Amino acid sequence: MAKSSLYSAHRAAGAASGKYKASLYDVANIGYAMEADVGIESQREARRQEGYQTLQEALSLAGTAVGMAESEQKHEELKERYPWMKKSPDEKIDEKTTVESKKEIVEALGTKKNPFELSGSGTKAVGDLFRQAKEAGIKEGSKIWGKIGDEVKAWSYVYK
Repeated sequence: MAKSSLYSAHRAAGAASGKYKASLYDVANIGYAMEADVGIESQREARRQEGYQTLQEALSLAGTAVGMAESEQKHEELKERYPWMKKSPDEKIDEKTTVESKKEIVEALGTKKNPFELSGSGTKAVGDLFRQAKEAGIKEGSKIWGKIGDEVKAWSYVYK
């Protein structure tokens, strides 16, 4: 019986050793599974970021297209308002009409009915207003009008 007990004890020790090694492999497998989950999640995050970037680029492109359309519409309105702008560069333009039309623009710009369009606010807007007035040839000391958003304001024009 001693022989059989020794055999059983040896066999039990081998089984215990096998279970111990299997449990170590199970722990290692959990670690590998966690690493795989982290890798998968980082790939998902990268794809999400690419999606956001694509969406931002699409919105930027749409904004550019809208800006171009608004600019073209404003240009068409100006062409309707000032006939000399309708002429193509190849056509002869009546100089008298052109001078009168340009004079009309200069006189019309900066008035309450046709204020200068200003970007920004505060000193930047006033600087933009004065720069436009100088380019339009408005005399210093004149009362000029500028539009910031929906608000129209008047300033005394003194360019330095």
